[in-house]
Amino acid sequence: MSAKRNLTSRRDFLRLSALGAAGVVAAACAAPAAAPAAEESMEEMPASAEPVEIRLSHWWGDQHKKWLPIVEEKSGTVFKEEIYPFGEYVTKVLTQVAGGVAPDIIQLGGPMYPDFFPRGIFVPFNDVLAESGIDMSKWYADPVVEHGYKGDIMGLSLFTQQAMMVYLNLDLVRNAGYAEADLPLWGGSNFDQWSWDDFVDFMKAVTIRSSDGTVEQYGYQSAETSINAYGYQLATYDTWFIDDTEYEETQCLLDTPEAISAVHDYVDLTVVHGVAPTLEAQQGIEGGLFRAGLAAASVSWSNQTYLAAQLPFELGFMHLPWVERRVHGVNANLWCINKESAVIPKAQEASIVQTTDYEVGQALVDLAATLSAYDPAYYLDSLPEGDLGTIVQVMLSRLAGMSECDYCTEDVNIFKRAAFGRVGRFMQDKFRSGVELAFVGEKTVEEAMLEAKAAIDKEIEASASA
Repeated sequence: MSAKRNLTSRRDFLRLSALGAAGVVAAACAAPAAAPAAEESMEEMPASAEPVEIRLSHWWGDQHKKWLPIVEEKSGTVFKEEIYPFGEYVTKVLTQVAGGVAPDIIQLGGPMYPDFFPRGIFVPFNDVLAESGIDMSKWYADPVVEHGYKGDIMGLSLFTQQAMMVYLNLDLVRNAGYAEADLPLWGGSNFDQWSWDDFVDFMKAVTIRSSDGTVEQYGYQSAETSINAYGYQLATYDTWFIDDTEYEETQCLLDTPEAISAVHDYVDLTVVHGVAPTLEAQQGIEGGLFRAGLAAASVSWSNQTYLAAQLPFELGFMHLPWVERRVHGVNANLWCINKESAVIPKAQEASIVQTTDYEVGQALVDLAATLSAYDPAYYLDSLPEGDLGTIVQVMLSRLAGMSECDYCTEDVNIFKRAAFGRVGRFMQDKFRSGVELAFVGEKTVEEAMLEAKAAIDKEIEASASA
């Protein structure tokens, strides 16, 4: 472990406009702060006699209605929403694209990128952003990295992508006699200093067995099969599932020593260390072992899910332990502009207002404590105090310019968490089935990953020749 260092003040990193400290939102119940100086917003276009209608497709239900009136007023537009079920969304929109009747603005999520980006469907934002006066350093992640395709910015993020973090049942930690002061909780001098080995040692210490060997309290929540958890683990080893993240992959990388180690990290919690349940043991427990108060640690997204559940135990919050590098995944939802749209300039203007305007950003915070992708640190003082505010601080802690923790932002692997390639759905299915075989002992991790690689490589080859 590296030397412990103290957290530094967040205000050393706030990059507000000329409003300075007075521009920070005072409290969740206060009126939104005035927008920063005009040079940080897109240059105003001449007002039209009538608002320009813009068709927008998404799957967010009524959520956009909380801020679309602000966007309409500031961009001289009126939105016509086309809301489709998430499971049908890609097929529906691609059918519209093929028929020449797709919306002006198309919302996407990370796993959808390969269905759209390589097909030349969108107008890149590079030129309009360069002319807008927007301070590009204020995005939580470089848009070229997050939503880039061959150097083009294909869309603008609607929010700061959540982090994967660790939630702790502090009641179970205390029940096991673990020294709470040793935990790398948010606010402590050792926050984000744990390696994966430290995490494993902790889970061993808080796993409790009865005299007959029956586990009464697990250290970890599950026999982990989530592609997200393994993606973050691969990223901490500086590797990935495939050899290219811009939809020109030639092979799967699941046979590399780094990938094998990453898979072992989670599988071994069950099959070697015994601190996590088997696939069979976790069945039939509603909501999972962590919610049920039977596991001390859970790896999950930095959102309000556990808070909303009103769990009957005290939560603790720490960042995801790491091996070679700290990580933060990007690929949030974004707005993209249809290149066949008849109102491209207005659609671009509205997209920039939606994603960079501070009044819109405050509406997003007020609705779901979600931070804008643009200058998220601006909204920290408008978040509620307590657990929710802590979770958001953990989420931002590895992002330079947004963090209260100086050392946490050093050598962070900002990676595309949803870059699964052209055959991503097939790859995810094969990977998960391989992991499950390792959990039940039908294959070793090495055998399961080699088998998955062979099938995925074959699918990649077929896709390239299609």
